[in-house]
Amino acid sequence: MNYVKYNRAFVMMEEQSSQFASREAAPIKGYLKVETGNNKGALRCVVQNLRYFEKNDYIYKLILFGKRGERTIHTIIGNLVINKQGNGESYFRFLPLDVDGKGNSYHNYTTAIIAAASTQDDREPLHPVLKGVTFSEGEPFQSELFQVDEEMEKGQSSEIDDILSKIDKIVDEVEEAMQYDEEAAAAPKEKSEGMVTKKTYNDFYNEYLLNACAHTCRIAEFYEDVTPFEKDKTEARWKKIVNITNLPLVSPGAHYFATQYRHYIFGAKPDENGMATKFFFGIPGRFLDDEQPDGGKSGFTYWQPIRGVDPVFEGYRKGERVNRNAYGYWIVAVDGKTGNIEEV
Repeated sequence: MNYVKYNRAFVMMEEQSSQFASREAAPIKGYLKVETGNNKGALRCVVQNLRYFEKNDYIYKLILFGKRGERTIHTIIGNLVINKQGNGESYFRFLPLDVDGKGNSYHNYTTAIIAAASTQDDREPLHPVLKGVTFSEGEPFQSELFQVDEEMEKGQSSEIDDILSKIDKIVDEVEEAMQYDEEAAAAPKEKSEGMVTKKTYNDFYNEYLLNACAHTCRIAEFYEDVTPFEKDKTEARWKKIVNITNLPLVSPGAHYFATQYRHYIFGAKPDENGMATKFFFGIPGRFLDDEQPDGGKSGFTYWQPIRGVDPVFEGYRKGERVNRNAYGYWIVAVDGKTGNIEEV
């Protein structure tokens, strides 16, 4: 395996036992995100609905199993950290060419197990809770889904720019078609027999987006608190998210610039009862047309500068671009009830 070249892979994990579920009606879920490059490795483990033990009667361990020749090998990567709701994210670093300190490489391990281990009885066997396949012999480590990310890591974005241009063209065509449909719908028309109104499924995306926002709020304690703005029109509490794959918006431009800058920010504005009335996504970028996600067509029409460049903010409010090289965030709002994407 080539661990010098940047590689990324996901390992989806399946429930092995509901005995350690926090909520019996819901399944235990989890996945691993594994990244290697320059002979270094990083592993992120995300779990949901694990039972939380107040007295630490059990702890959860991430263990890799595999074979080297005829010999079965295993290594404990580390213990997982979860909150009282049973959710958690844990980060580990490892050497891909020597995962266990005994010379066994990452590709020698084919299975990942999350197991509950008793802290009261050393003789009690481990209880497998989640299981996933980390590597299959003969298959590439990197999924084709992430080849675009690798190109971005290398700075080879010319093909991506072409793709985004094509997407913009498609968006323009769709908008023209939608405008035509609206005009046609407004025009008087005769009733025709057998005419059927087709069902639309936009509500599904709105619900998915709201669920993603609510999930991020629930596990917010695992993300870094940030105060990126001196003057913040949104009045939101912000979190810095470094896992770009968690960005739930259908916005090629947002995903592109979040990947380029290696993060995005997520904010929520609570009401007096602590319930979120609006959610916000901030994509890093300069106050330039070329760095506005999708040219504003996906809702990113408002920009705020980072702390220290307040004069730019005043100029922006007047419609003037005082310093085009100032850094900040393009922000979009999500209505906390409907899931509609709105201007800030």
